Amino acid sequence: MFKLINFIGFQASWWLLILYQNQYWWVVAALLIAHIVLVRESLTEFAVVLVAAIAGVITDSLLAMFGVYIFSGSGQFLPIPFWLILLWFAFASTLRHSLAYLSTHYWLAAGLGAVGGTLSYVAGMQLQAVTFGLAFYPTVFLLAAIWACLMPVIFLLSQRVEAVAQRVNGSDTFQTTKEKL
Repeated sequence: MFKLINFIGFQASWWLLILYQNQYWWVVAALLIAHIVLVRESLTEFAVVLVAAIAGVITDSLLAMFGVYIFSGSGQFLPIPFWLILLWFAFASTLRHSLAYLSTHYWLAAGLGAVGGTLSYVAGMQLQAVTFGLAFYPTVFLLAAIWACLMPVIFLLSQRVEAVAQRVNGSDTFQTTKEKL
């Protein structure tokens, strides 16, 4: 049931951010905070979401810097707008839940990333949230290649973060410190 709620929460976040961009950012932020607070292993979840979102923000920032994406009113610190950064956090919140199945099926993750990630940006373009700086088909092929690589990488990063969290939470040092408190 939580996987379905997680999926619906992401879809709601996507639509709010694509259609209204910065207008309802606070709704998406509230959904993300509720997600982190309510999920088991909140600190691990937060770390996974943070690392995956940073990977996505860097990728999209590079694409915007090279003129693949053009955003009106992009952020002052990054070449992408705040709402897109928030969208990356919303997407990252699905990795251990509604998209967890893909974490051990890298080829499927690559294929779904190539199709789903690309279609997400094409839909964003159709809804006037982003403009492509290159011709349509070269942009689509470039995005498909990038997303085919990015999805497995994000899942690998997620697994690394989870492994580190398990080591920290299971170590004798942590247990001793916890017992002292």
